[in-house]
Amino acid sequence: MATATKSTTQSKAHEKVDDAADVAHKGVDSAAEAKEQTQERIEEVAQQISEQAHKMADTAKQQSEKVSSAVGSYAKENPAKAIGIAFLAGAVAASFLCKRK
Repeated sequence: MATATKSTTQSKAHEKVDDAADVAHKGVDSAAEAKEQTQERIEEVAQQISEQAHKMADTAKQQSEKVSSAVGSYAKENPAKAIGIAFLAGAVAASFLCKRK
């Protein structure tokens, strides 16, 4: 009878260990799946941010080119005024730099 009880106890212990192992495996699988989904989402967001940054850079470049063209055209049409404005801008900048010291 003691052998039968020992065998039943061992059987139950093995079942409990197997059940615990199954639960642990399911937990690890769930964690791995969650990690994969999170990683995919992070990659998607990073791609969207990259695309937006490129669009912003293109827009800034276009605006810079427009301003540069407008300034160049103005300087060609009004060279004396352009020199005067440049001189005043330099004087103001020098004034600010001298006051900081």
